[in-house]
Amino acid sequence: MRLKITTLALFLLFIVTGCASSPNEMAASYVSPLIYQSYDCQQLVMESDRVSRRVQSMHAKLDEKESDDSAKMAVGLILFWPALFFLDGDEDGAIEYKRLKGESEAIHQAAIARKCDLKLLVPPMPKEVKKTEEEKLADKKTKEERCQQYGEC
Repeated sequence: MRLKITTLALFLLFIVTGCASSPNEMAASYVSPLIYQSYDCQQLVMESDRVSRRVQSMHAKLDEKESDDSAKMAVGLILFWPALFFLDGDEDGAIEYKRLKGESEAIHQAAIARKCDLKLLVPPMPKEVKKTEEEKLADKKTKEERCQQYGEC
């Protein structure tokens, strides 16, 4: 009896570790801000924009993968346990996502060191809540400032 319980516990542990993680729970990997020390403010803004777009894209992919694995887990546990062997996990995407979050933090630190206007940097994650009219107006103003200051129109 004890062997059956142990076997079942190990089996469930094996299956659960194969599931994809939520991107909201992933911590950023460390990236040195020294990589960006030679960048000027305009380059930091452009790099922040590039990294932010990639982070958002990876976030959506990892979120979808987590949902798919959750559905497979539910089906596997309730109806068809061999489906549990097809849980993919998120190892490759998670590594890149964590690195990109670290790059975003490094860019932010480099911008602080350069005394750049932090409002011009793109935040790495999209807001979950719909923007109010004031926020939309502030975004428009920020884009206009970026256009005037750095020629990004």
